[in-house]
Amino acid sequence: MKKIFPDKIINIENTDIFDNKFLFDYLECDYNSNSAVEVIYLSDLLESKKNSEMLEKAKLKPAMYSNVYSPKDELEIFTELFENAIKNNKKVHIVWITLDAEIKILEEYYTKLGFMREDINCFSPDFQIPLVTASVKIENIMWKGSDYKAQKSNIYFNPPVRESWEVKAMFKWINRGVTAGIYISEKTPEIELFLSEQIKTEKILPLAIAKLLKYNLESIWFTWKDTELIVEY
Repeated sequence: MKKIFPDKIINIENTDIFDNKFLFDYLECDYNSNSAVEVIYLSDLLESKKNSEMLEKAKLKPAMYSNVYSPKDELEIFTELFENAIKNNKKVHIVWITLDAEIKILEEYYTKLGFMREDINCFSPDFQIPLVTASVKIENIMWKGSDYKAQKSNIYFNPPVRESWEVKAMFKWINRGVTAGIYISEKTPEIELFLSEQIKTEKILPLAIAKLLKYNLESIWFTWKDTELIVEY
């Protein structure tokens, strides 16, 4: 078994090095632990924007559910949160982003902070520094808009699963280092299988997963219950 750190992978003593297993530290994060950072759940703010008419239409056309909490409303909320944080010099962590446009706002901001590394064409943020950081909910990258037809209400989340190109963008910015964390409310076999598939297909590299599950959030000075997550690859 191999232990994954943010910058290295090591063989664990007295384990089979050929067992195709990665051991991650997983951060069961207490977002209330850092009083200097305000944690904002987009789902709470989006609930007031809920479009009940679209919810009715989703009964016949499940893909319409994405507009129960529209991308337009989410982007307006995110933009206001971002601008207020910068204006007031206030640290915020926004949980459950789903849009490419949100990430591009962070990308521009992190570029100004000097976090862009031209040699690797990726970002290398010190997440202790930015006033605004963000996490994505794992369900919002596990599923995509085309899955509504088969899954229906099983994936009726808030924020909702977005169109395939938006989900693809979430992967892109995870791998480019802009996204601070992946939010997992509860570990399940389905989530473990999903992470395993990301490693096998190299959609998300193990070092990146290690940062997203713990080390980036640790940099923001959140405290946590440190548990282990074993992923087969």
